[in-house]
Amino acid sequence: MQSTWIGVDIGTTNVKAVAFDENGSVVAHATGTCVTYHPRNRFVEQNPDEIYRLFVHVLRQVTEQLRHKNATVEAVSLCSAMHSVIPLDAHNHRLTRSVLWADNRSEAQADALKQADIFPKLYSHTGIPAHPYAPLTKMVWFRETQPQLFKRIQRFVSQKEYIWFNLFGKFQIDYSMASGTSLLNNRRLKWSEMALAYTGIKATQLSEAVPTYHIEKLTNPSLCRRLGLRSGTPFVIGAGDACLANLGSGALAKGVSTLTIGTSGAIRQTAATPARDEKRRLFTYVLDETHFVSGGPTNNGGNVLEWLSKHLLLKDPSELLALAENAPPGAEDLLFVPYLLGERAPVWDAHARGSYRNLSWQHTQAHLVRATIEGIVLNLNQTRQIIDNQLSKTQILHANGGFTQSKFWVQLLADIFGIAVKVNQSGESGCLGAIMLAMKALEKIESLEKGVQNCVHFAETYHPDPSNRLIYRKVNKNFGKLITQTKA
Repeated sequence: MQSTWIGVDIGTTNVKAVAFDENGSVVAHATGTCVTYHPRNRFVEQNPDEIYRLFVHVLRQVTEQLRHKNATVEAVSLCSAMHSVIPLDAHNHRLTRSVLWADNRSEAQADALKQADIFPKLYSHTGIPAHPYAPLTKMVWFRETQPQLFKRIQRFVSQKEYIWFNLFGKFQIDYSMASGTSLLNNRRLKWSEMALAYTGIKATQLSEAVPTYHIEKLTNPSLCRRLGLRSGTPFVIGAGDACLANLGSGALAKGVSTLTIGTSGAIRQTAATPARDEKRRLFTYVLDETHFVSGGPTNNGGNVLEWLSKHLLLKDPSELLALAENAPPGAEDLLFVPYLLGERAPVWDAHARGSYRNLSWQHTQAHLVRATIEGIVLNLNQTRQIIDNQLSKTQILHANGGFTQSKFWVQLLADIFGIAVKVNQSGESGCLGAIMLAMKALEKIESLEKGVQNCVHFAETYHPDPSNRLIYRKVNKNFGKLITQTKA
């Protein structure tokens, strides 16, 4: 009978459940699409109960597939999108929908935090830049703009905590998710008194912070039947998607960075100690007590190509990629700043906006597309340079996400970054990282590094084209100058 491990990735676009064998090969897979609501400009929400039902549905689909394959489940481990906020009342009923990371309603609160005298010290505690994506600023928004509702709030949780409570009746949050709230002192792994005082809440209004290896066993008979799991199945609380993407892509060693481009994007590196950037441009999240993931996320990844497809050129994304290949590297000096949704790293400015620069008569649709894709990658490279200065110089890049399906895009990444790019074989790095945490929690492997050695596999490796690399050295410099001039 085959032994499998299930990772569930609670994303904001999809919820996925993936069963792996002990070598990291996929045995079963199910996915469901999340519904996102935009009730007002800058508001981005989801219904936590809908996401919980989706979680149950995809997990049940996978266990059904495993039953037909005569496979057993050793454990279930959770990966989750970070930074969501759900206020609960005294009866643990939600008072609003889940406020997502992409929600920018707390722009004013983020601006005020950035200017506050306390912020440099607060950043030294938490390692989180001032931006509306952070739950701290969302909580302050509730306090300042919804005072009557704020009085009724007994607890703030994330979508992952909401699901965990539905499963086990306990309010617990792993160190990784907690480190993304801007409320955890990620050096001491305790809630920061300074952050709590600034936010205006008590530690009792937050969940118990536990290690990412924390285990609860599922024993509720009704839930066991609904999920198709035996009573006593271990659930490992897991971590946030940023940390598990690094683990699942095999980026634990010095000089190895991971780049992900999906709807949004991020570049990250793992270190043995929590990093701090003196200009407060990098986040630092906790993977476990000896692995810390630092880097920068972008609001503007594949969604920028979607915007170009739907609103500007009215062509399918695959057509756009083919067009881009017809334009020369550097798009004949056409530059694109991709800040359509404000930006997190490297500028951390929710008011930032996108633009084309040097647009002239000779530029065609092909130039527009190439400049747009280059802009996404150039922006990520600015964050890479910050990471290199603060941690270790990136020697090789591990790439994952939907963009890796395009050979053109990955080669462009290698050319702009000027380093080799290894593409992960698995497109499910978050789920794969989650099951490696579970394997270590249950002592199936002795270390995460051993898990990477056993479970992480690669497809192609791309090397920079020397002639293109020369062109992009100049383009990188011009782009860096341009974004320092970008105004809201």
